Amino acid sequence: MVTRSNQTGSGNREYFANQLRRAGWIGLVLEAILTTISALILFTAFIDPSFNLNLRSGVSLLSFCASLIVLGGGIYWMFRCTQFAKQLMSGDPASYPKPDRIRHILNRGITLHFIGVFLSLLSAQIIVGDLVLKVLTIPSGGVVYQSRQLLQPLDIFVVQGSILMIAAAFFGLIILFWLLKQLNLHSSRGNRANTEQGV
Repeated sequence: MVTRSNQTGSGNREYFANQLRRAGWIGLVLEAILTTISALILFTAFIDPSFNLNLRSGVSLLSFCASLIVLGGGIYWMFRCTQFAKQLMSGDPASYPKPDRIRHILNRGITLHFIGVFLSLLSAQIIVGDLVLKVLTIPSGGVVYQSRQLLQPLDIFVVQGSILMIAAAFFGLIILFWLLKQLNLHSSRGNRANTEQGV
């Protein structure tokens, strides 16, 4: 009975470790790609002298920088998930992280990604608000004297960049919620196996 229970616990641990490793790498790659693309777009907008949306001062600059920093933290959190998976796959039971430790890290990652979603939405609202003001200042039926008054392709790219930031934080949030659910399922199975062993 003890052997069967140990085999069940080991199987649950290995199964969860594989899920943690796979989901961690998927989240890391997705977030890294989306964050890098959005950072390149926003950096191009910052250094382009012809770009006239209000992104270089005040709340705009703060929200964009904070969004990118938080998304960078989200990438690091996904990397930590892969490290926990590696520890769970090792042959040394002393190095196995406790389920409560993994749960704590996942919850903190979820909080971080919620902050990322909020900051990314704030950045997107600033961009869209600036674009609306730009469109409203175009004289209807009149002559446009400066091309800067018109919407430029870079304006649309910046909107796309802000949407990619939202997507990066959102995908990370989904993956971490799913991992937390899987951890709770495997913990309850482990507890049930321990109960059967005691019986």
